[in-house]
Amino acid sequence: MPIYPPRPDPFECAICGKQRPLQWQDPTQTDYPPICWACEQYAYRTGPITRNPDMRIAKQIAALAGALADEANQNIYQEARYG
Repeated sequence: MPIYPPRPDPFECAICGKQRPLQWQDPTQTDYPPICWACEQYAYRTGPITRNPDMRIAKQIAALAGALADEANQNIYQEARYG
């Protein structure tokens, strides 16, 4: 039986802004700050769904980078369009 780290304190996801964790979750799909499981695994799909801790950190970095790139592109578009 695997031993999982303790559950993190509640936090607000850096991408979707939802308060996490909302309810009990499967220990393998626990949210780790600053990104929730859904944003980490699905929002910015950068590989297979994984429970490997090292791969989860890499996916969190990729998800944050993707969210920052999207926000920067929106700001550039708005500035170019409206001056």
